[in-house]
Amino acid sequence: MSDLGNFASRFNISSELLKEFDEALLFIRGKKEIVKTPEVADKLSKLLKVINPVSDGIRGKLSESTVISERTIINIIKERHSKEWPTYKENILKLKSKLNSDKFQLSQEEFQLLNDIADALDAECANLFHRLSER
Repeated sequence: MSDLGNFASRFNISSELLKEFDEALLFIRGKKEIVKTPEVADKLSKLLKVINPVSDGIRGKLSESTVISERTIINIIKERHSKEWPTYKENILKLKSKLNSDKFQLSQEEFQLLNDIADALDAECANLFHRLSER
């Protein structure tokens, strides 16, 4: 596959993940307490499609995901939160664990983490789009 095809494929996948992530985030933002029903589990799985590979990358594990470039997303988040990176990455790992629970509430800080992850994914989409438009 040519570079153009590779960028186009990655852009398509990343933009679809971003759309699903944003929709899931909007859905759970309206919930005071999150209890895993089939609908909630579906929304959480869309968040975890991004968060699982990111948390694997933070822990230094090779991610099994071929869907996103977790290293790029981690680098974007790390650059934006370099001063508090050690704490920040621990908070991402705790958030991943919480999202796998059967019942939980999300704090304002955890919603901010989710927003930061969405912003990093959006930045990755913008970067891929820019690379596509250069060709």
